[in-house]
Amino acid sequence: MNETSLNSQMPKKATLTSINSDTVLTHEVSEEFSLPDYVPEVRRVLHTRATALPEGKFISDTGSNTSLEFDGTVTYSVVYTDDEGKLCSTPLSSNYDGHTVLTGHPDTVFIDTSVESVVCRVTAKRRLVIKTRLKSRILSFVDSVIEENINPRSLADEMYIERKMKKLNTVSLKSIFMQNIRMSEKFDLSGNNDLAPIMCDAQMIITECKAHTGSVAVRGHVNVQCICSNGDKEITVSKSLPVYEELEAEGAVPTDLVRCLGRCVSLSISNEQNNDTSSLFFDVTCEIEGEFYRNEENFVTGDCYSTKYETQTSYKTIDTHSVVLAKNTSFSVNDKFKRKDSSIESIVYVICDISNEKTEYKNGKLSLLGKINASIIGKSKEDNDSCREYVSELYEIPFRYDMGCEGDDITSRVNYAMSLTNASYENDKFCISAEMYPSISVFAKSPVSILDSALIKRDAEFKKDASCVRVFFPKDCDILWEVAKKFHTTERKIVEDNSLPSYSLENVKSIII
Repeated sequence: MNETSLNSQMPKKATLTSINSDTVLTHEVSEEFSLPDYVPEVRRVLHTRATALPEGKFISDTGSNTSLEFDGTVTYSVVYTDDEGKLCSTPLSSNYDGHTVLTGHPDTVFIDTSVESVVCRVTAKRRLVIKTRLKSRILSFVDSVIEENINPRSLADEMYIERKMKKLNTVSLKSIFMQNIRMSEKFDLSGNNDLAPIMCDAQMIITECKAHTGSVAVRGHVNVQCICSNGDKEITVSKSLPVYEELEAEGAVPTDLVRCLGRCVSLSISNEQNNDTSSLFFDVTCEIEGEFYRNEENFVTGDCYSTKYETQTSYKTIDTHSVVLAKNTSFSVNDKFKRKDSSIESIVYVICDISNEKTEYKNGKLSLLGKINASIIGKSKEDNDSCREYVSELYEIPFRYDMGCEGDDITSRVNYAMSLTNASYENDKFCISAEMYPSISVFAKSPVSILDSALIKRDAEFKKDASCVRVFFPKDCDILWEVAKKFHTTERKIVEDNSLPSYSLENVKSIII
């Protein structure tokens, strides 16, 4: 039998972006640090904060798969007391890297690295060993071409082929050009000239982002806070600096969905500048990056048949993705805890980190879950020698934030920022509050069946008897396309021959084929 395959020389019809892989790597960084002579010796570590700052990713082809390497820097802030019991801190840093193999050849790769845990051990008065456990979420996307599966040999063949087009939803995603921001300001020490900066912290918060033509507008603020002390007295000074930036985003349009995230990459503070010792001067450098998304429609052949020849067809199911949510939002976390150490008389500072963050999706509701590790640094009550020591207590604050979200099979990506946290105490309880600023994007997957191959049997031409009248009695579940395909005719001919008001068989008792 002479059969002609319609699978060769297929023109491109649509490009779909879909999730290629979603993996999580855990890796540890361990390093020994020797403190310089100008830094006070360590007697007891009160808290160690670690922040992962991603730097680069390197993708190479390994044949059927892709090798991914990435690296970055872990910055530490170690808060401790020296031999005299004074509060001190020192910044440290170490490098991290990771490696994995991705299936296929992804076109876009996102890597989100966060700190799961950090442990600092004192091995000598000027020597620290810090072990950090990192978690890297790797989400990759691939652009695949869906090709037209019908390629008739001639225009004459084309006349006898009926196509049924199917709509495919896909998401177009593009990264926003990263931008660095540097800000300089000062704190007023209110005449406390003898106070020196001990510990500083900065957080960049993105509150709003919106797409414009060729750019993305970002609003937010940078919070900077610093503890100053002379050993007997501490004050905490803080300042919030507004941020408004237009980020370059080639191809963006006002209807695009946008999400952005910001981070502080460096902070320097000095209490002497231009002979002004009544102020505390600081420089902070931040990075802003993000993505903008757009849902697009494509049409490919979902089914086909020839009205002249017998046609053999096969089908395949593909996964399509669309973005259902992309935004920056906020929510508050508040909790009260019974004090673990009744010797704490006053709170000096509270340091908070986020860990164990995850998402759950059920019944159209997306839930963000995790916990805040809040370390309260305070001063104890005076002992018999009228001495007060610095002590620290750790509390875990679970959080849950629910939002509506459409889709059946979803994948979410969340990055967190947290405003500087407040703590107070009432009788025997600590009250801790924080403002969370997650940056969220959610993708929904939908399986779609489309035509995979078509085979025309050119020697199997249908013989139609013009004297024969065929009557068909449609059932409620019958579809006009399926009826036309079964009897090797066209939808249009059935509608015209039977004077049907539409291309529907609803309430139609019989039709002449």
